[in-house]
Amino acid sequence: MLDTVVPLGFLGLFACFLVFWGVMVVRTLRQRRVLKYTDAVRATELTGRVRQLKVRGYEEQAVRLVQEELAMPPKVARSWVKSI
Repeated sequence: MLDTVVPLGFLGLFACFLVFWGVMVVRTLRQRRVLKYTDAVRATELTGRVRQLKVRGYEEQAVRLVQEELAMPPKVARSWVKSI
């Protein structure tokens, strides 16, 4: 019994680590697109504001916010907002 539980536990921990790592990579890649336009603290704060607007159903306002804050081209801003 213990012979099967320990390897399955390690396999489960490894799977959790892979999922966590994947989430962090995706988050980093999304923020990297914004880091071309601003610093890391401002990018994190802007990402949070955009997520709040999207959750509330105001995607167009989120696109305008990104365009105004970062002077991003409209196409790039819309793409970035949709990716969040």
